[in-house]
Amino acid sequence: MPRVKRLQPGSEWNELTTTAADWKAADPALLATMLGQLHLIRAFEETVLELAGEGLVHGPAHSSIGQEGGAVGSIVSLRSADAVNGSHRGHHQFLAKSLTHVTKGVLDLGSLVTQEVAEVLQRTLAEILGLAQGYCAGRGGSMHLQWFEAGALGTNAIVGGGVPMAAGNAWAQQHSGTSDVTVTYFGDGAANIGSVLESLNLTAAWKLPLCFFIENNGYAVSTTVEEATGEPRLSARALGFGIPAWRVDGMDPLAVHLATERALSRLRAGEGPVVIEALVYRFFHQNGPFPGSAFGYRTKEEEAAWRARDPLERVAAEMTKLGLIDEAGVAAVRAQAVDAMEAAAAALTEQDPDAGPHGPRTGGSRPPSPPGKGVRRIRPSLWPDPAFVDVGIRGDLSEIAGARAVEQPDFRGELKRGKFIDAVSRVMDRRMSADERIVVLGEDVHKLNGGTNGATKGL
Repeated sequence: MPRVKRLQPGSEWNELTTTAADWKAADPALLATMLGQLHLIRAFEETVLELAGEGLVHGPAHSSIGQEGGAVGSIVSLRSADAVNGSHRGHHQFLAKSLTHVTKGVLDLGSLVTQEVAEVLQRTLAEILGLAQGYCAGRGGSMHLQWFEAGALGTNAIVGGGVPMAAGNAWAQQHSGTSDVTVTYFGDGAANIGSVLESLNLTAAWKLPLCFFIENNGYAVSTTVEEATGEPRLSARALGFGIPAWRVDGMDPLAVHLATERALSRLRAGEGPVVIEALVYRFFHQNGPFPGSAFGYRTKEEEAAWRARDPLERVAAEMTKLGLIDEAGVAAVRAQAVDAMEAAAAALTEQDPDAGPHGPRTGGSRPPSPPGKGVRRIRPSLWPDPAFVDVGIRGDLSEIAGARAVEQPDFRGELKRGKFIDAVSRVMDRRMSADERIVVLGEDVHKLNGGTNGATKGL
């Protein structure tokens, strides 16, 4: 009989849950900021669904309603220099990062909507509507939200497509000698994408400061996690690469925050990547204002059970127990967020004089529109100038103006015969010695006398 020895993974895999003591020990300012961000993001997403229902959002509207706790809990203590990116369902991550940037991570619930907060809400909504005042001048839309100043690298419509980009950013942070980190958000469907697994491998090999944040909402459109993989505990992916992982209730923003704090201590210390799997739930379908049960792949009972765990209500209930807020205070926070989004929408839209009355609003818990209220349209003056479409995208060769070029018969310097591959190596060597930002990555480039082709010989 062979001897069998049970092997242990080389990295830790933990599940983190909060206790009453954790909530009591939490900084009241942190809890207030999380509650404020949760309500701002919820009201924002409800407005997006309303406008989508009126045909004013071109393309799908992937709502994050229900999943706000994961983004808020993980981002609220990040620096502006820390970076995040996400997927097609990324409004909440972008807003959490942008709001944290402009408020320095502190919100006053008595005066929730400052001028800076209002600007973030309006410019983000403008981008989703494709308008000139958006952060990407209307070219990004709902699925490509980017604001470098706030550390928002950009969301990505390709499933899993943002993860290798985040790995590259984490590599740049490490190469620059900073203690900044990158957090990349993706869902359960993307966890099975090859580029995600490749990024797990390389970031572990190079000990890059990247947090892989899995928003496991249980469904890739209508396909359950259990149908898609033999190991539905997606944080288990980390163990195969020697990466420590946490599994946490994403409907509990404080639990997410505490897991992220532990992850950040490792990332900033240069100990390599981490994985956080947050169990969350999108209250609506893959996109649009209808629940998944309307399409037959989820039951109303399942949806009701998850709605009862709403992260907004969880934080409010815990703060109420601690005497930090009361029912009227929570209602006031909600009212400020709703009013702010009504103001943002009003600044970007107007009543269409050529349209008749329309039906009730869609999305969220707001009351229906008053009878006879006209259909809205985008304010015509806010559309981007069509001439701006290629600005900054297509080069006009001005970037190489003044570069020296000469044909061989006219060259007055010394010519030497040699192998082309050696010339490639010498040119790269000269440029790399003059600019530390130039690097070479590739298979075997550091060995075999310059890689398989010799192009990096001597570098």
